[in-house]
Amino acid sequence: MTAQSRRRQPAPEPRTTLKRVAATLAVAALLGWVIWRAWYDARRIDWGSLDIDPGLVALSVVLYGLGFVWHGLVWVVMMRALGYRLGWLPGLRASVLSQLGNYIPGKVFIVLFRAQVATRYGVPALPVAGTTALETLLRNILAALLAALGLYHIGVGASYVPALLVIAAVSVVFAHPRVFHALADWALRTLGRPPLPARLTGPQVALLLVCYLVYWAAQTYAFWLLVRGTLGAEIGDFPALATAMLASQIGSTLAVFAPVGLGAADATLAEVLKLTGGVRAPYVVALVARVWRTVSEMVEIGAVWLIPLPPPESGDAPSAEAGGAQQTPEDGEPVG
Repeated sequence: MTAQSRRRQPAPEPRTTLKRVAATLAVAALLGWVIWRAWYDARRIDWGSLDIDPGLVALSVVLYGLGFVWHGLVWVVMMRALGYRLGWLPGLRASVLSQLGNYIPGKVFIVLFRAQVATRYGVPALPVAGTTALETLLRNILAALLAALGLYHIGVGASYVPALLVIAAVSVVFAHPRVFHALADWALRTLGRPPLPARLTGPQVALLLVCYLVYWAAQTYAFWLLVRGTLGAEIGDFPALATAMLASQIGSTLAVFAPVGLGAADATLAEVLKLTGGVRAPYVVALVARVWRTVSEMVEIGAVWLIPLPPPESGDAPSAEAGGAQQTPEDGEPVG
């Protein structure tokens, strides 16, 4: 061990510590508020008359997980369109495993967990980060537009529609192939990395949007199945429930420092459900949805983790020139 490696890490700046404390307090306050309101909402439910359907609840978990599997496969399509050879199973493992990063403040671990797998198969870490940002933008475009359409269809929340359209417009600008590739070229050039092997075209981005539309369809229908199987939602409640879930996902994305948007996503879901009148007890639904989301994601991560991955091919080994991580001959684990 060298003297340099024995040096103590510098203490975090006071400003950074204050930010973390403020974020933690904000998350705790939002989640506490949702729980407090749910306590009063629960009194409005005739629990004895509920006919809970475990089959629908289980089906909602399966469909929710399949939506994320589809999400991972779409990411592999995106990487291949950019010229990076990535197998379906490694790409799926990388994408699904990255959900664990949602449960760590800052969400940077979403990229780190994904890169941990992808770099073993010759995909540099920087394009992994760029495509993770791009998929978030594409998802936000659809989520914001669909949520705005839902509010318009239901006839409430007109004041929120312009904000949703602004989110969609900003996402469109940064997701446009010319802007995305210009930013990617600048980042790669600045860090001394090779350029992207290929570039996304307009039709390819349009196809990705269609794929993420399928993803949102699976997520929103799974949420409806959950509420149907617990509180007896009807098919006519689907627009209100779908709009609320889409809005909560936007809130989760914007809450950068909160794990899985904890508090922000739940409060947004409850408030939009209250606004649209989709259910009798919106705050109870928000708490049920929080447990449902976490359980579904953990089940999905565990299931994908059990699938054995093929060994990297010789041509997949990352190199310094490719911008990937070096590998040790002993254990094959990437080192920075």
